[in-house]
Amino acid sequence: MMRVCLLNPFPLSFKGGVESMLSSLSSGLEKKGIETEVVSLSESEMSLIPKFARVSISTVLLKKLLDSKSRFDVIHAHAWSACILKLIRDKPSIATAHGTVRGLLALTGDMTSLSSQFYTSFVTQNLEKIGFRNAGKVAAVSSFCKDELVSGYGIPEERISVVYNGIDTEKIHRVKTGLKNEFECENLLFYVGRLAKQKGVEFLIKAMPALKDYDAKLVIAGTGPDEANLRNLVSELNLKESVIFTGAVDERRKLEFLSSSDAFVCPSLWESFGVVLLEAMACKTPIVATRAASIPEVVGDCGVLVEPRNSRELSDGIKNLLDDKKASKKLTQKAYERLIKNFTVERMADSYIKLYAKLIS
Repeated sequence: MMRVCLLNPFPLSFKGGVESMLSSLSSGLEKKGIETEVVSLSESEMSLIPKFARVSISTVLLKKLLDSKSRFDVIHAHAWSACILKLIRDKPSIATAHGTVRGLLALTGDMTSLSSQFYTSFVTQNLEKIGFRNAGKVAAVSSFCKDELVSGYGIPEERISVVYNGIDTEKIHRVKTGLKNEFECENLLFYVGRLAKQKGVEFLIKAMPALKDYDAKLVIAGTGPDEANLRNLVSELNLKESVIFTGAVDERRKLEFLSSSDAFVCPSLWESFGVVLLEAMACKTPIVATRAASIPEVVGDCGVLVEPRNSRELSDGIKNLLDDKKASKKLTQKAYERLIKNFTVERMADSYIKLYAKLIS
């Protein structure tokens, strides 16, 4: 039986987009007879080392991998954790790029402090570059990401395979719920994700006054560094009755919100992929999203796409869905079919198994 090390800086409990993908991939590989083990920092180690201390985290990961590498046939590193592959030459390896920090800075750098920009561009960008250049094979989660690797990091195009993220539709699907009744509104809008500048939530909040005639409420699920600013913005715009912050929600509650909502809105300025878009597709929730980074490649023509940082376009896109719910329903069916064709965990696992086999042979 093949044994694969899934290397990641943060534990799966961190629950970011990469961690969500890793959880799905591990489960998908196990179902196909591939044994997996996630090697990452533990939660206790995370409490001692700041998330931005990339070099310190890489040092801990390297020690863990050196202690355990004999157990594995393939090392599959994710994001900048791949930098340690430069020091692991005796094992077949693959690195998956979940977007690049170079691309992130290009689209959101003006909203980031100078110190953060410097650290990201000087440290994290170089760690990514080292990792992707030293991996036996490179996977990109989208064609957009592949182009970033070629143009930004000089990775030869022929070395990169595009492998889309996938979700398990047996676990993630539309559920029966009376949740919408709790909010006493005709139209329920939903956002879930980190509350950080790059997610563009401020532009979604600023779109809400234009929807005052639609009896709409916006539920914002998640936490993050920008939460206080966003709450203040809601107060300034007198939107406390129509914008509700729930904090973090568990997986079941997230499915209930997606299944109850008249639109899922993704106002991001940048996304490495956007797994939550797949979750909205699986729950047959109409989507309004920005034309940013990989998002158009994921959504295709199965949702309403608008320009990032544009509250007017966001409100118009939402209105288009709410004004014609019959057309919206057709879009959700089209999106579901797109999901099943391109973004299932089975397809993702099969693609990586083929790459592993090529490495070993």
